[in-house]
Amino acid sequence: IIDSTTKSPFSRVKNTWADLTPETAHARGYIKGNQKLDQVYPILTRTTTPQTVYARQTLDRDDIVDITDFDVIPWAQANMKSKLIMELARAVLVGDGRQVTDKDKIQETNIRPILTDDDVYTIKKTAATPADLVATIIKARVDYQGSGTPSLYINPAALAEVLLLKDTQGRYLFGDVPSVESMAARFRVGSIVETTILPADKALVVNLADYTLGASKGGEITSFDDFDIDFNQYKYLIETRVSGALKNPKSAI
Repeated sequence: IIDSTTKSPFSRVKNTWADLTPETAHARGYIKGNQKLDQVYPILTRTTTPQTVYARQTLDRDDIVDITDFDVIPWAQANMKSKLIMELARAVLVGDGRQVTDKDKIQETNIRPILTDDDVYTIKKTAATPADLVATIIKARVDYQGSGTPSLYINPAALAEVLLLKDTQGRYLFGDVPSVESMAARFRVGSIVETTILPADKALVVNLADYTLGASKGGEITSFDDFDIDFNQYKYLIETRVSGALKNPKSAI
C-alpha cells in the first residue's frame, strides 16, 4: 500500500482544482448587440499539513543480555518499522480507528483516509448485497476520474462472499469459483488486493499513485536509540513526519 503511493519531497500536500462542468463554464455563442459574459466556475484549494507518527520501544539491558538464542535488538527494530508502516497504510486507507479525542490519534486532516475523504475526491456508493457489488463498482466507474487503471482493495472475507455467489439453483453464479484474476476483469480493475485493514463491509477502488505522501528532508523514516543509565534500559524510537491526501478529484470509489 505504502509503496504504491506517490512520494513528495515537500511536507505539505497542496491541491487546486476547478469544476468545469457547470453550464456557466461552457463557451457561449454571441449575438450582435448582446453583452458578452464571463465563464463562471468554482476554484477550490486544499492544503494537508504533516503530523509525526512514531513507534517507541524500551528493553531492559538484563533481558538483552539474557536472551542468547537470537539477537533481540534488530528483531525489535524491524518489528517497530513494520508496525509504523502498517499504521501508515491503515491511516491512508481507512484512518487509524482511534477516537478524535485520543491523544495518540493520527489526525485525519494530516493523513486523509481515502475511504472517508470528501465526496469531491472519493465517490461513495452502496451495494445492498455481495451480489450487487460487481454492478455497483462498474456503474461507479462512469464517474471515476483517477489516473491509469485502479485496483480493488477488499477484505478477504468480502471477496470470498463474491467468489462463492450461487444462483437460485445452487450453482456458482460465474459457472465455477472464479480466479482472482478473472474477478479483477469483471470488476474492471487491474488487480485485486486483499487486505484485512479494510472492514468486511467496505471496499475501495483506487490507483494509489493518485495518493501523495509528503515528507520534507528530515521527515523521512528515521531511527534513534539511547541508553538510560538510571534505569539500565535501552530505548528505541522510529518516526516519520508526513502528510497524505488524494490529489485528484473523483479518483477513488
